[in-house]
Amino acid sequence: MEIFWILLIVLIASLVKGITGFGFALVSLPLLINWYSPKELIPVLILCNLFVSTVIVLQKKDEKLVNRQFKSFIIFGGLFTLFGVITLKNIPEEMLIKALSIILIALSVVSLLGIKYSLKLTDTAYKVAGAFLGFLTGSTSISGPPMALFLHSANVNNKEFREIFAWFSIVTTVIALGGYAFFGLLTLQTFKMAGMFLPILYFGTYFGKRLNHRLPISVFKQSILIITLFSSIMLLLR
Repeated sequence: MEIFWILLIVLIASLVKGITGFGFALVSLPLLINWYSPKELIPVLILCNLFVSTVIVLQKKDEKLVNRQFKSFIIFGGLFTLFGVITLKNIPEEMLIKALSIILIALSVVSLLGIKYSLKLTDTAYKVAGAFLGFLTGSTSISGPPMALFLHSANVNNKEFREIFAWFSIVTTVIALGGYAFFGLLTLQTFKMAGMFLPILYFGTYFGKRLNHRLPISVFKQSILIITLFSSIMLLLR
């Protein structure tokens, strides 16, 4: 019965990923953590995101979508992913669970409030944002919501949003996986678990993309954020 709930959670998270372009780890992590430890689960979620991001990048493009500033953003994200991996390796598991809960609650509340803003971003701001999001990726596998807010503030269009997200995920994920392997966090069980999830992830993202044209995206995203907020509070209180 446990495997049914695990696969259902992955399917729902995959649909969110397919509809919004991000959110797989945000939705799945606070629920799957009931069966798996963070150190066991986070590398698996990163592998899943790598799979989807690679598919996006390989799609044909008619124009250049990643400019010079976003290239530095991606590079700094990759470099600071290693610091996140080191944090994941050395922080006590109970403390990591509490920290994850607080981060998820904060991100959910910010998104539910619908904060919208536009800033004049400097070259340094791109590098700092990339470093912060890389650290989040390496330590928690969750960087989607704050990255979405940053890209919104940079006024990118839909095509740029999707492409930058995909390249950032690929670079930070490859580096994170190297760090996980070095610290012994990447095991045969990690690949077996990811292999179990990948077909569902593909199915969910495939149909999620089509649901994007049928469902009011604002309503769907609000519902997911409420679910995430609730599950994160439960995680914090457990």
